[in-house]
Amino acid sequence: MSIEKTWRDIDEQSDEALLSLLQPKALNKLQSKNPLSTIRKNLLRNGIMGIIIACFYIFILIFFPYWQIQICIAAVLIFTVWATAGAFRLRKAIDGNVETLSLLEEMQRHYTNIQQWITSQKWAGLIIYPVSAAGGFMLGGVAGAQKSVDEIMSKPIMIWALLICIAVLTPAGYYLAKWLSHKAFGQHLKLLKQNIDDLKEKN
Repeated sequence: MSIEKTWRDIDEQSDEALLSLLQPKALNKLQSKNPLSTIRKNLLRNGIMGIIIACFYIFILIFFPYWQIQICIAAVLIFTVWATAGAFRLRKAIDGNVETLSLLEEMQRHYTNIQQWITSQKWAGLIIYPVSAAGGFMLGGVAGAQKSVDEIMSKPIMIWALLICIAVLTPAGYYLAKWLSHKAFGQHLKLLKQNIDDLKEKN
Protein backbone atom coordinates (compact mmCIF):
# COMPACT_ATOMS: atom_id res chain seq x y z
CA MET A 1 0.00 0.00 0.00
CA SER A 2 1.43 3.37 -1.01
CA ILE A 3 1.89 6.27 1.40
CA GLU A 4 -0.45 8.41 -0.72
CA LYS A 5 -3.26 5.84 -0.44
CA THR A 6 -2.75 5.56 3.32
CA TRP A 7 -3.11 9.33 3.82
CA ARG A 8 -6.13 9.40 1.52
CA ASP A 9 -7.83 6.67 3.57
CA ILE A 10 -7.15 8.60 6.78
CA ASP A 11 -8.69 11.77 5.34
CA GLU A 12 -11.81 9.90 4.25
CA GLN A 13 -12.42 8.40 7.69
CA SER A 14 -14.99 10.23 9.82
CA ASP A 15 -14.26 11.03 13.43
CA GLU A 16 -17.54 9.88 15.00
CA ALA A 17 -16.61 11.17 18.47
CA LEU A 18 -15.90 14.65 17.11
CA LEU A 19 -19.05 14.67 15.00
CA SER A 20 -21.16 13.65 18.00
CA LEU A 21 -19.75 16.56 20.00
CA LEU A 22 -20.59 18.97 17.20
CA GLN A 23 -24.26 18.03 17.23
CA PRO A 24 -26.54 20.83 18.55
CA LYS A 25 -27.75 18.76 21.50
CA ALA A 26 -24.20 17.97 22.57
CA LEU A 27 -23.14 21.58 22.24
CA ASN A 28 -26.08 22.72 24.33
CA LYS A 29 -25.21 20.13 26.95
CA LEU A 30 -21.62 21.34 27.12
CA GLN A 31 -22.71 24.96 27.36
CA SER A 32 -25.18 24.15 30.13
CA LYS A 33 -22.28 23.03 32.35
CA ASN A 34 -21.10 26.63 32.56
CA PRO A 35 -22.27 27.78 36.04
CA LEU A 36 -22.29 31.45 35.01
CA SER A 37 -24.70 30.70 32.18
CA THR A 38 -27.09 28.94 34.57
CA ILE A 39 -26.79 31.73 37.13
CA ARG A 40 -27.70 34.27 34.42
CA LYS A 41 -30.84 32.27 33.59
CA ASN A 42 -31.84 32.08 37.25
CA LEU A 43 -31.25 35.80 37.68
CA LEU A 44 -33.58 36.41 34.74
CA ARG A 45 -36.25 34.22 36.35
CA ASN A 46 -35.69 36.06 39.63
CA GLY A 47 -36.11 39.41 37.90
CA ILE A 48 -39.28 38.40 36.07
CA MET A 49 -40.79 37.08 39.29
CA GLY A 50 -39.86 40.34 41.00
CA ILE A 51 -41.72 42.33 38.33
CA ILE A 52 -44.83 40.16 38.77
CA ILE A 53 -44.73 40.57 42.57
CA ALA A 54 -44.21 44.33 42.23
CA CYS A 55 -47.31 44.56 40.02
CA PHE A 56 -49.28 42.68 42.70
CA TYR A 57 -48.14 45.18 45.35
CA ILE A 58 -49.19 48.08 43.12
CA PHE A 59 -52.62 46.46 42.81
CA ILE A 60 -52.88 46.33 46.62
CA LEU A 61 -51.84 49.99 46.93
CA ILE A 62 -54.58 51.02 44.52
CA PHE A 63 -57.47 48.90 45.80
CA PHE A 64 -56.81 48.99 49.56
CA PRO A 65 -56.68 52.71 50.45
CA TYR A 66 -55.74 52.36 54.11
CA TRP A 67 -52.62 54.30 55.07
CA GLN A 68 -51.37 51.61 57.48
CA ILE A 69 -51.46 48.99 54.72
CA GLN A 70 -50.12 51.37 52.09
CA ILE A 71 -47.08 52.30 54.18
CA CYS A 72 -46.18 48.65 54.74
CA ILE A 73 -46.81 47.57 51.16
CA ALA A 74 -44.97 50.61 49.75
CA ALA A 75 -41.90 49.66 51.81
CA VAL A 76 -42.08 46.07 50.56
CA LEU A 77 -42.56 47.35 46.99
CA ILE A 78 -39.42 49.49 47.24
CA PHE A 79 -37.49 46.47 48.53
CA THR A 80 -38.83 44.33 45.66
CA VAL A 81 -37.92 46.91 43.02
CA TRP A 82 -34.43 47.27 44.53
CA ALA A 83 -33.84 43.51 44.58
CA THR A 84 -35.25 43.08 41.05
CA ALA A 85 -33.12 45.90 39.63
CA GLY A 86 -30.09 44.33 41.31
CA ALA A 87 -30.83 40.98 39.69
CA PHE A 88 -31.03 42.53 36.21
CA ARG A 89 -27.84 44.57 36.76
CA LEU A 90 -26.00 41.49 37.97
CA ARG A 91 -27.24 39.46 35.01
CA LYS A 92 -26.15 42.16 32.56
CA ALA A 93 -22.66 42.21 34.08
CA ILE A 94 -22.20 38.46 33.63
CA ASP A 95 -20.96 37.22 30.28
CA GLY A 96 -22.03 33.60 30.11
CA ASN A 97 -19.99 32.92 26.97
CA VAL A 98 -16.55 33.64 28.41
CA GLU A 99 -14.08 30.78 28.16
CA THR A 100 -13.16 29.41 31.59
CA LEU A 101 -9.48 29.08 30.73
CA SER A 102 -9.09 32.86 30.40
CA LEU A 103 -11.42 34.07 33.06
CA LEU A 104 -9.98 33.54 36.52
CA GLU A 105 -10.22 37.20 37.56
CA GLU A 106 -13.58 37.57 35.85
CA MET A 107 -14.95 34.50 37.59
CA GLN A 108 -13.71 35.73 40.96
CA ARG A 109 -15.36 39.12 40.36
CA HIS A 110 -18.69 37.55 39.43
CA TYR A 111 -18.53 35.13 42.36
CA THR A 112 -17.91 38.00 44.80
CA ASN A 113 -20.65 40.19 43.28
CA ILE A 114 -23.24 37.41 43.41
CA GLN A 115 -22.36 36.55 47.01
CA GLN A 116 -22.61 40.23 48.01
CA TRP A 117 -25.98 40.57 46.25
CA ILE A 118 -27.37 37.53 48.06
CA THR A 119 -26.00 38.69 51.42
CA SER A 120 -27.37 42.22 51.02
CA GLN A 121 -30.82 40.81 50.25
CA LYS A 122 -30.71 38.64 53.37
CA TRP A 123 -29.86 41.57 55.65
CA ALA A 124 -32.36 43.89 53.99
CA GLY A 125 -34.94 41.12 54.28
CA LEU A 126 -34.54 41.04 58.06
CA ILE A 127 -35.68 44.67 58.09
CA ILE A 128 -38.50 44.32 55.56
CA TYR A 129 -40.00 40.96 56.69
CA PRO A 130 -41.59 42.40 59.87
CA VAL A 131 -43.08 45.23 57.80
CA SER A 132 -44.33 42.74 55.23
CA ALA A 133 -45.85 40.53 57.94
CA ALA A 134 -47.64 43.52 59.51
CA GLY A 135 -48.97 44.67 56.15
CA GLY A 136 -50.13 41.18 55.26
CA PHE A 137 -51.84 40.76 58.63
CA MET A 138 -53.79 44.00 58.29
CA LEU A 139 -54.59 43.29 54.63
CA GLY A 140 -55.95 39.87 55.56
CA GLY A 141 -58.10 41.41 58.29
CA VAL A 142 -59.52 44.07 55.98
CA ALA A 143 -60.23 41.59 53.19
CA GLY A 144 -61.74 39.00 55.54
CA ALA A 145 -63.77 41.17 57.90
CA GLN A 146 -64.67 43.93 55.44
CA LYS A 147 -63.78 46.52 58.07
CA SER A 148 -61.25 49.33 58.26
CA VAL A 149 -57.81 48.84 59.79
CA ASP A 150 -58.75 51.08 62.74
CA GLU A 151 -61.79 48.93 63.50
CA ILE A 152 -59.83 45.70 63.25
CA MET A 153 -56.89 46.87 65.35
CA SER A 154 -59.05 48.53 68.04
CA LYS A 155 -59.18 45.29 70.04
CA PRO A 156 -56.12 44.48 72.24
CA ILE A 157 -56.21 40.85 71.15
CA MET A 158 -55.56 41.94 67.56
CA ILE A 159 -52.44 43.82 68.67
CA TRP A 160 -51.15 40.64 70.30
CA ALA A 161 -52.08 38.64 67.22
CA LEU A 162 -50.15 41.12 65.06
CA LEU A 163 -47.05 40.84 67.26
CA ILE A 164 -47.23 37.03 67.20
CA CYS A 165 -47.65 37.11 63.42
CA ILE A 166 -44.55 39.28 63.05
CA ALA A 167 -42.56 37.08 65.47
CA VAL A 168 -43.45 33.91 63.54
CA LEU A 169 -43.38 35.13 59.94
CA THR A 170 -40.14 37.13 60.14
CA PRO A 171 -37.82 34.14 60.76
CA ALA A 172 -40.02 31.97 58.52
CA GLY A 173 -39.64 34.48 55.67
CA TYR A 174 -35.90 34.74 56.25
CA TYR A 175 -35.30 30.99 56.12
CA LEU A 176 -37.65 30.57 53.16
CA ALA A 177 -35.75 33.26 51.23
CA LYS A 178 -32.46 31.64 52.24
CA TRP A 179 -33.67 28.25 51.00
CA LEU A 180 -34.95 29.68 47.71
CA SER A 181 -31.67 31.52 47.18
CA HIS A 182 -29.67 28.37 47.85
CA LYS A 183 -31.90 26.37 45.50
CA ALA A 184 -31.50 28.91 42.69
CA PHE A 185 -27.81 29.75 43.10
CA GLY A 186 -26.16 27.56 45.75
CA GLN A 187 -25.15 24.58 43.62
CA HIS A 188 -23.98 26.76 40.73
CA LEU A 189 -21.99 29.06 43.00
CA LYS A 190 -20.35 25.99 44.50
CA LEU A 191 -19.40 24.79 41.02
CA LEU A 192 -18.15 28.27 40.12
CA LYS A 193 -15.98 28.32 43.25
CA GLN A 194 -14.65 24.88 42.36
CA ASN A 195 -13.72 26.13 38.87
CA ILE A 196 -11.95 29.12 40.40
CA ASP A 197 -9.97 26.89 42.76
CA ASP A 198 -9.02 24.56 39.88
CA LEU A 199 -7.78 27.48 37.80
CA LYS A 200 -5.74 28.77 40.75
CA GLU A 201 -4.07 25.38 41.09
CA LYS A 202 -3.20 25.35 37.38
CA ASN A 203 -1.70 28.82 37.61
